[in-house]
This record gives sequence, structure tokens and C-alpha cells, in this order.
Amino acid sequence: MYPPPPPPQRTPPRPEHRIPTGGILVIALGFLLIGGVAGAVIASSEAAQPVAASSSVAPTVTVTETTTVRPVEATTSAPVATPSPRRTRSAVPKPQPKPRKTARPAPRTDPRFSTCAAAKGAGYGPYRVGDPEYGWYQDRDGDGVVCE
Repeated sequence: MYPPPPPPQRTPPRPEHRIPTGGILVIALGFLLIGGVAGAVIASSEAAQPVAASSSVAPTVTVTETTTVRPVEATTSAPVATPSPRRTRSAVPKPQPKPRKTARPAPRTDPRFSTCAAAKGAGYGPYRVGDPEYGWYQDRDGDGVVCE
């Protein structure tokens, strides 16, 4: 049937690498020494910085109103709502914007005539680009003249 599998090849054993115990201790002590020096430097620099004694924010006082609720006889009609806490408003009123005077927009259609035919029948037109009346009518052929 099948041939027998080849015998496993043996590789030479790898050499073991060992770190001497004394070397590990020297490295650990070095890290501890460096960490201690760095911690002392950081602590001394933080101690040298002045601490802010006061804040620029002024304290505010909030006055709330307390309401006493009288006991009510039990009824089966509707449940009694409990009062919810009130929100306080800031003491500084917001400035109101000043009303601006704006020009009245031109009407979108001719106030005198509903169509171009009515304007032409009354003797008005044609209107060219730049005339105030030009915007009241549609320029269907795009030549810049309406009510031709």
C-alpha cells in the first residue's frame, strides 16, 4: 500500500541562554534608582509652583421658594400631582436685539395688471432688463425683454 513514513530527523538541542541572577538584580536596582530620582525631580518642580488662592468666579446665591402641602382627603377620582422643582433663571437679562429698518421688497407681480396681455392692452410695455417691471413677468424666450 503506502510506503512507511521516513524516520524523524533529529535536530541538535539548542543551547540554553541563562541570565545570571546578579545581572537581573543590577538591572532592577538601576530601574528603581532612576525611578526614585525622576519622582524626586517631579515632586520638587510641583512644590515650586504657586497655588492659586482665589477664583475669578463670583459666588452666586440662589433663592428658592418652599411650599407646604396640606394633607388632602383620599379620593378615588384623580391622583394628585406632586410639585416639580422650579428652574432658576440667571440674574442678568439678555439684551434684546434692536429692530432694523429694512426696505420694503418689490412686489413679485404687477400691482396694476395680472398678465402681460393686460399691461400691453393698457399701453404699457415692453419692459427690459433693469426696469423694475421686468421682474414682474416671465421672460420665456430669454432675450431680456418682457411684454413684447
